[in-house]
Amino acid sequence: MNTEKKDNTEKKEKKWIVFWTLSGKEKKVKKIMETIVKEKKLEDKVGRIFIPTETVVSIVKKQRVVKEKPLFRGYILVEMVPDAEIMEIFRSYGALRPLIKGSSLEEKEIITLSENEISSILERIEKEKEKKRAETPFIEGEAVRIIDGPFSEFTGIVEEVYPDRGKLKVRVTIFGRTTPVVLDFTQVQRVY
Repeated sequence: MNTEKKDNTEKKEKKWIVFWTLSGKEKKVKKIMETIVKEKKLEDKVGRIFIPTETVVSIVKKQRVVKEKPLFRGYILVEMVPDAEIMEIFRSYGALRPLIKGSSLEEKEIITLSENEISSILERIEKEKEKKRAETPFIEGEAVRIIDGPFSEFTGIVEEVYPDRGKLKVRVTIFGRTTPVVLDFTQVQRVY
């Protein structure tokens, strides 16, 4: 009888539970989970569904490509009441399993994260965003040379920087007139 009371009190409190899914399918599985929560009206038992991501910038064919990649590939964090029935519903709809210490869900040794662990993950993501903003390679008023595009070999002065888009506005003198030109970071280099 004591175990039943303990189970009832545990069910009321939401915990962060770690789910495993196929690598690369995190976003699809998250959408499926959100749909299940709405359809089955589980909003009171399931809170946030979270995939920690980081922004990765790469250059493909001289174009700057920004992608969101999971910080922990194959893992989804769900704030929910530890309920075997809900976990079984999630498991039956997709390639999704809660991480458990034992051999079955009945043992109730599901891996959960504390609020401190979740907040440290969120802090890490926020620090990465701040770091990326601070890593803008150009500053306003700086002289640059255009190395790609129709204005190749022209020099100009940086007027504005758009770090979130990876672009900058450069004032270039063309045929005796100054003209603003918006370029990618990859199309210019500093003049030393």
